[in-house]
Amino acid sequence: MVRVDNHRYDELLKKKKDLEDNRPHDIDKMRRWKHDMGKILEELELFR
Repeated sequence: MVRVDNHRYDELLKKKKDLEDNRPHDIDKMRRWKHDMGKILEELELFR
């Protein structure tokens, strides 16, 4: 179970980094980006 958790944690960090590097400038895409980032940060908070 711990191995799966570590894998998921690494996956979330990779997605977060990707989103940070590819922040959109279009307002509609920005809303989606904010939603996705919020979900990732929320799930990362559970690992603390």
